[in-house]
Amino acid sequence: MTINQAQLSSKELQQQDAHGWFQGLLGNSSCSLESKHCDEDRTKRKALVVAPMVEQSDLPFRLLCRKYGANLCYTPMFHARMFLTRPRYRAQFWNLDVIRKINEQDRPLIVQFCGGDPEEMLEAAKVVEDHCDAVDVNCGCPQGIARRGNYGAFLLEKEELLLKIVRVLHEGLKKVPVTVKVRLLPPECCTMQENGCTCQSDGSVYCLESSLSLYERLIDAGAAILTVHCRTRHQKGHNTGAADWSAVRQVVERLGHRIPIIANGGIANMDDVEECLLETKADGVMSCEAVLEYPPIFERNGSHTKFSNNKRTGPGRVALCNEYLDIAEEYPPDVGGQGSGMKCVRTHIHHFLSADLESNPTVRDMTVSAKSYGDLRKALQAIELYHNQSNMEVEDETQHWYFRHRCENKEGKMVSKTEMFGKSQILAGGELNEETAKGIACLFGNCNDASDY
Repeated sequence: MTINQAQLSSKELQQQDAHGWFQGLLGNSSCSLESKHCDEDRTKRKALVVAPMVEQSDLPFRLLCRKYGANLCYTPMFHARMFLTRPRYRAQFWNLDVIRKINEQDRPLIVQFCGGDPEEMLEAAKVVEDHCDAVDVNCGCPQGIARRGNYGAFLLEKEELLLKIVRVLHEGLKKVPVTVKVRLLPPECCTMQENGCTCQSDGSVYCLESSLSLYERLIDAGAAILTVHCRTRHQKGHNTGAADWSAVRQVVERLGHRIPIIANGGIANMDDVEECLLETKADGVMSCEAVLEYPPIFERNGSHTKFSNNKRTGPGRVALCNEYLDIAEEYPPDVGGQGSGMKCVRTHIHHFLSADLESNPTVRDMTVSAKSYGDLRKALQAIELYHNQSNMEVEDETQHWYFRHRCENKEGKMVSKTEMFGKSQILAGGELNEETAKGIACLFGNCNDASDY
């Protein structure tokens, strides 16, 4: 980088050379691209990304993921209006004392906002632009509350409003660029029938041409990165199913010369990362659910890869829990750490220990009722004792929580459990008794909590 380049803002660098800016961003990661985590040919100079996840991509979790190979992280989704109008909400998610203390340990960082008002989105984004590398627009959330709130994946179906939001952010932010996380448009949103598109009559799960047309307009409006979750908003829960990497490949072929494209969906381990990059030619891969269960997913020798003979050779579940708790005690999620305190912490422990908690109801109850880090460490000691008594080794640990909605069919293809077994069987098999349902509700906190947007 020249002296003149060093004086330019992140946004100015991006506008000069989108791909060069992106590589410079990754080069500034606290996980160096030359480190042992990032030195494989296929992943070299590629983004290994921790997704924006409500209540889960908190600061302590991001720091843990960066230790194990992630070189780009997103914050949780911030609700733009609440960020502007609720001081306690903003203090929880954007505490400058914490941000200055953590300094470069949590960079590069993209802050994600959701909202349907362009001016609100810009006002909120201006608050954070001095302390991040880009601002992202959430167009991926498929939940019903996103429809009511006029954001998430439903914003993709309000094209002109979405384009206005991106343009207003692009023109109004002076220091950082705007990025967009998208899904594929479902066939009922097809806008290309007059051009011969047959997605509504040929059984297609998504409309590729309408999606590509929208993505191109987003880039024209100023989007600096597109992260493509290669599923529609309908593909969630038991209907999650396989991610279609071929769709990302076509996005890259059509638009990848203009800006970086990141692939999202269908990533269970590092083998999947490499296969996805090979198939899509994307500039990076984003992990959401798999990284929640096992943060070292981006380590080649971490978990259940060909390199590790399908065993876990990285740190075990209990060790990861203790590491996360150590970081969370230093940077509490509810004190500028971008989470809701013990609710956030308990949920992480649930993801890490999913297999253990399913088979150990007593320890599950200890985790559910935990009010402090000390309570959680007692639960971890109980799990460790169980492992020792059952002669369980770290290499014997299996992936569990990630596969709660997924399974392999006879051809070895990852499909939704609904597709495999039928909706009625899934619903019947998934019904919980009152006591278990109450315990799970407690684990995740009061459903009336204002933070559950």
